[in-house]
Amino acid sequence: MSPIEFLKSIYLGDRYCESLDIDHEKKEVKIKVNRISRIRDKSGIWEYYYDEDIEDGVIVIYGVNNVVLDESGLLPNDQIYDIYAIEINNGIYEFTIETSYVDEEAITTDLIFKFIGKGVYLLNPINPNIKIEN
Repeated sequence: MSPIEFLKSIYLGDRYCESLDIDHEKKEVKIKVNRISRIRDKSGIWEYYYDEDIEDGVIVIYGVNNVVLDESGLLPNDQIYDIYAIEINNGIYEFTIETSYVDEEAITTDLIFKFIGKGVYLLNPINPNIKIEN
């Protein structure tokens, strides 16, 4: 499954970003989310499917060779609106994360992060050594 299709199988509605970690040595970006659900219905709609939910799951983008942080300098701590990829070269993708930061006064700032990498998978903290790739 391509990263484009894989990301379409992830549901993040009403979920929030717990952390964003950039590991330069491993060339990985890890986005920890309070809950990750999967979209398995042929319609492409979530349909309240919980069987594969991952509590405190991690979305890992690997083979990262370029990182573009949001110009605000803020890091996400709230809702993830969308995460998607487009192929920009043979097997190289631009991953975009549209998310938000909420300050102490409940003022929301929308953020956009971009990463150039090779692929994406999920990690479940219950089985952290198993890459979920489909």
